[in-house]
Amino acid sequence: MASNYASVKLSSAFIEEVRQEASVVHRSVGAQVEYWARLGRAVENTPGFGIDRVRQALDGRLTLETLSAEEQNAVFDQLGDQFDNPPAELKAHYAELGRREGAVGADAQGRLVRREASGRRRRTA
Repeated sequence: MASNYASVKLSSAFIEEVRQEASVVHRSVGAQVEYWARLGRAVENTPGFGIDRVRQALDGRLTLETLSAEEQNAVFDQLGDQFDNPPAELKAHYAELGRREGAVGADAQGRLVRREASGRRRRTA
């Protein structure tokens, strides 16, 4: 049976960057590398987004203000999608944080509450 995986050599400095980013977005190291590879391919294949724009983005010189109105709308649409549909592991992570003592959130009526050591929620205001 053929394997669906391949090994590649990457610098330890790059892998450390991958690990840091992966921990922030709750991905495995492999998933983060694959995400960045797919993102890079998508950017390079986007009409009107040439290699000069890619280099500006990589150098941190491509700001929201330098994007066209269409590109800005796409950025905000994608951000909105990420907020509206977070990955299951991110939802689970925040649910775990919400169960901890001192966690603050909203009750069913939308009032601000804090979780006590007993697990009980107490209104904060």
